[in-house]
Amino acid sequence: MWETRIVEIRERVKESLEDLSFEKLNEKPSPGEWSIAQIVLHLAGAETRFLTLAIESAKLKSVTTRSTPVDLSVFDDESTKLKAPIEPSSDPMNMVDLMNALDKSRTLTLHLLDQYTKEDLNDRSMHHHRFGEMPIWQVFELLGKHEQRHLLQIEDVKKRIG
Repeated sequence: MWETRIVEIRERVKESLEDLSFEKLNEKPSPGEWSIAQIVLHLAGAETRFLTLAIESAKLKSVTTRSTPVDLSVFDDESTKLKAPIEPSSDPMNMVDLMNALDKSRTLTLHLLDQYTKEDLNDRSMHHHRFGEMPIWQVFELLGKHEQRHLLQIEDVKKRIG
């Protein structure tokens, strides 16, 4: 299910950026908050980290360790603030570079989907810094919930910067 939802969510992220000027992409709603460009860079960076970890874990063919799914409901509560382990660059970014970053990170997701079946990835686990051991297949749920949460953040920032 999530392996298809991530495609829809990514399209909605890209659509939400349409018609934003360079200035709007890089404007922060307040000094301590991220600009839309920073949110997009965070999404691309997180996808790269999540999927690199998943791909590396999937390659360990000799190790088959089934783990139980983890609770990712923390992403569903917008009032719960989560600290990103890596801050995105605050350097101004243009739309082309942001779209390229999203497309580049998505190639890792497509690689995982092309190389492995759901059964292969359910029988292998990966270690996430916040959630611990989780089935590799659950990385798609993690990615989708994470991106959905930040899509709402993008929409909020757009309203606040005008």
